[in-house]
Amino acid sequence: MQPKAMSLPPAPNFHATHWKHRAPWQLSWHALDTAFGTGDAFLNTLNAWRSDSHRPAKLFVTSFASEAPGALHAELKSTCYGLLPGVHRILFDAACVQLTLYIGAPTLMARELDICANSICVQTFHDWPIKTIVRLCQRGTAVHWKESTSERLLELQSGGIQLSSSNDLGQYQPAWTPQTSMRSSASASDKAHQQRQVVVVGAGLAGSAVAYSLAQRGWQVKVLDRGPGLGAGASGLPAGIFATHVSPDNNVLSRITRDGVRATVQRAAALLQKGLDWDISHLMEHRYAGKRQLPTGNLWPKAGHEWSTHASAHQQKASGLLVENPALWHPLAGWIQTQALAKAQLGWHGIEVMYNACIDRLVRQNDAWHLMDSKGHTLAQASHVVLANAHDCESLLQSMETTLPEERHPRPHLPATALRGQVTFGPMSLLSHALRQKLPSFPVNGHGSFIGHLKDFEKPDSEAFWIVGSSFQRNDIDTLTRQEDQVSNLIQWAELMPALRDEILSGVQLSQASSWSAIRSALPDRVPAVGGFQHPEFEGISVCTGMGARGLSWSVLCGELLAAQLNQEPLPMATSLAKRMAASRFG
Repeated sequence: MQPKAMSLPPAPNFHATHWKHRAPWQLSWHALDTAFGTGDAFLNTLNAWRSDSHRPAKLFVTSFASEAPGALHAELKSTCYGLLPGVHRILFDAACVQLTLYIGAPTLMARELDICANSICVQTFHDWPIKTIVRLCQRGTAVHWKESTSERLLELQSGGIQLSSSNDLGQYQPAWTPQTSMRSSASASDKAHQQRQVVVVGAGLAGSAVAYSLAQRGWQVKVLDRGPGLGAGASGLPAGIFATHVSPDNNVLSRITRDGVRATVQRAAALLQKGLDWDISHLMEHRYAGKRQLPTGNLWPKAGHEWSTHASAHQQKASGLLVENPALWHPLAGWIQTQALAKAQLGWHGIEVMYNACIDRLVRQNDAWHLMDSKGHTLAQASHVVLANAHDCESLLQSMETTLPEERHPRPHLPATALRGQVTFGPMSLLSHALRQKLPSFPVNGHGSFIGHLKDFEKPDSEAFWIVGSSFQRNDIDTLTRQEDQVSNLIQWAELMPALRDEILSGVQLSQASSWSAIRSALPDRVPAVGGFQHPEFEGISVCTGMGARGLSWSVLCGELLAAQLNQEPLPMATSLAKRMAASRFG
């Protein structure tokens, strides 16, 4: 009998070997792999983290691929979808492990990373010049490589990396003081982060997303809202859609929205009941006048069609469209009960919510910001405040006193536009039986939108309802509902589904339908404002606002972006896109 062959134990994971020796205060670890491949190296690191009782609370893994992986490891197929060129944040293990996958030419994509790694594994120096590797290091970063020619070793040493005896390991310990334009990585101040406190103004989609993202990272969060309860503002919308935005040149708005939809889907999957509170139900977009065309060629490879593609004749018919109506089909889109998401996010431990909190002004006293009411009473105080109260952000920013000369230090100003929107909704039984049978189970949008067959998330046994709209009025802050908008919404609905036009116009009794209106906030460049300002006297003040009608598609991403900035983490998106969203562009 032949003796059994002894299998060698698996090689220890490089990143895990080094995070075991991290400082006691270090709550997170940033591991970087230059080659993603089919995902095996990432899964090895993920499993090492899962099995390590002394693991960091948060693990950030950054990995690169020159193009979308052709054959992903089976365990990653369900989460790593729509991998277009760019940056993708994918969550694992209740967001404790965050993979940031960069797809594109390595030297170009490396510029989209603006925070240093704690450990770096280099597959080959051919695509990764040593000067690029060094740029991504901070003092103490562990580096592993596979090439070990004498020329490479000398280059590594001249770059500040001290070699180990094995000639395939080193540590960045330059004899000089490194000069870098990178954001500072987490430091000993992480220990203090465990006790950090923040006041978030606004309990809607933006405020609840910020509160959740910060509370997940150990912050004590107090949320103040002037309304009497959940959903008093624009986030009181009964239900809304999340969907990607397409453009022929795959522009900034399109890329930010895809990042936002991915973040929203991951958050909803973690917190909400699929089919009741939300769903990836797909979505049909009626392209009025041929607007919003898909990119072509290399701008829209196979992965792009996982997000948005041309609608088939069958899909058009099922959507109430005519064959001649130009249309797009969005597989990665759906609907959410807006208040269900806000409620779930605000329910995370470490978050305290105070309603009927009418803030009159912000006052800096010593090292804390005081949020005062009209009588001068302090409603709350903290070293950091996040304004996530839509179009009301500007009035609070203007309430703050400054002493520096304005010609040298212009005070921040958010040139937001108030957008009034009114929706119409009612029970499915209000519609004729024939119309109910023809209405799609998925949303349709274009000029306004339709969602049907919804259930009240707090009363799942209640009758299903439909919702259409909304109206769109600039600089209108009247929230009283209007009969003329009800009529307009009905006409919009009929135009949205021209194959069902006559049945919609004749079969819906507006006198029995309900309505709801609120004010949204948008900025001139159509991109949200996230983060702090340049003005030194506004230190500790951040905003998360300007999402217009895309709150469901953007709010989770914006909350994660702000939390990453405040916690010195790798950003959840391309640095170039994050800069376009920076609130500091307004002062």
